[in-house]
Amino acid sequence: MPELNASIHRATMDDAEALSRLSAAVFPLGCPANTKPEDLAEYINQQLTPERFRVLLEDDRMVILTVTIADELAGYALIARGASHPQVQLSAQCELRKFYIDAAYHGRGVANALMREVISAAADGCDGALWLSVFSGNQRAISFYQRWGFRIRGSQDFYVGKDCQKDYLMQREENVTRNERPQCK
Repeated sequence: MPELNASIHRATMDDAEALSRLSAAVFPLGCPANTKPEDLAEYINQQLTPERFRVLLEDDRMVILTVTIADELAGYALIARGASHPQVQLSAQCELRKFYIDAAYHGRGVANALMREVISAAADGCDGALWLSVFSGNQRAISFYQRWGFRIRGSQDFYVGKDCQKDYLMQREENVTRNERPQCK
């Protein structure tokens, strides 16, 4: 497979529209197949709008990293600093709130490149400890996070519109090195 020329940068206000479009396209992929279209539409229209991304980009507690390939947005990650959860260790004060890769780039190393940058950012501002929530039925994402050292610590309800879904809470331990690579299974 040819090497992808990926570029990872911190998002700016100019990225809000593209972040919204990508989110709307990939969010349904992480949900149960039977999620009603109207529930997906409600969530997307409330949480994944350009205006919502502009608010996030103005918040200095939020870090949005984008990955582009050939000047096209291929994915992004949102780190929320100072966001703890009672079911994870107190040291995990940073949440990996969103981690989306365009389906065209699945399995091509883009997610690994972005995760390396996320962990680097977490080492700088979060003492390396991160937590996230992921739909409990999304085995592809769960396996990816486990390869990067995240472990299931609990669960919570997550609403997509009126649909209550079960998310796992996963935490990555501290003391991360910047050049860490996932372990092969």
